[in-house]
Amino acid sequence: MPVVLSQRTWHADPKYLDREGVIYHYPRQYRGRINDYDRFIYYRPAAGADASEASSYIGHGVLGAAFEDFGRPAHWWMPIAWYEPFSRPVPLRYDTQFLETESTSKPQFQSAARQIRETAFYRILAAAGVSAGRESAPLLTVENVLVSGYSTFAAAMPKDVMRRVERIPDGTGYVPSGKALPSVYESAALQERARKDHNETLELIRRSVERSGGVCWYNNIDLFVRCGDQRLLIEAKSLTDARQSVDRMRYGMGQLFDYRVRYRAEIEDATPVLAFGAIPDRSTSWVGQILEENGVAFVARNGDAMVPLNARAERLAIVRG
Repeated sequence: MPVVLSQRTWHADPKYLDREGVIYHYPRQYRGRINDYDRFIYYRPAAGADASEASSYIGHGVLGAAFEDFGRPAHWWMPIAWYEPFSRPVPLRYDTQFLETESTSKPQFQSAARQIRETAFYRILAAAGVSAGRESAPLLTVENVLVSGYSTFAAAMPKDVMRRVERIPDGTGYVPSGKALPSVYESAALQERARKDHNETLELIRRSVERSGGVCWYNNIDLFVRCGDQRLLIEAKSLTDARQSVDRMRYGMGQLFDYRVRYRAEIEDATPVLAFGAIPDRSTSWVGQILEENGVAFVARNGDAMVPLNARAERLAIVRG
């Protein structure tokens, strides 16, 4: 059943760590209302919103598969597989009829997640000028970019300022400073940051760098490290299923090569490092050699240590800390 999700304009120190068009953060009581792969419509509450969007519907999309928030008990993350903003905001009602309820009755605004009828869903899409079934057409989604690899077209994405990091932040952490919504490629990277092994891998690396007297920065790059005479460009990859090692490698290599070009002035000749959140399956141990031949150091988290998985990684400060 389609669902309406309230999406407030981002502000400092929010109660929920949503990223518009990327991921939805919600408490356990909404688990029965927000289901995997549902279609959804965003509703923009008036508080803090631009006048042009206040109390209106602003876009639609398709949800992914939810996972639990390891850092906040009784909360969940719902990745957004695909999102499309409306070309114009849609008002709550026309005349006396509310589009969401298809009647004169107001929606239950006290609930940030509200299931709606199919007819109401398509009424809102029609009011936005969106063709029925648009969300069912062949789409470039977060799920299929993760298995098809990082596209060279992603290099056209905007740059953002590097930020000093003292602790790996909760959730996606990085909030782009521009107003443009992330592409599916950027969304895939941001969604991964909310996963436990990804977050803990980066925090383990950060602590190791700190003990060695180094410094870490981040933006849409997971970590840029200066430690002694080493400069490291680090891309971490969640590995909840060891059989996904090859897909994780392909996507991570694409990101590293993109970031080396996009941030050449900031990172100079930094060594690219791919960091897995777990040791990969033995059947894909050849991944380390592929990375070696492409100039990428390969490390993985093993308990409370980062271990080198190819020759380039054995010289890194992050595996000695």
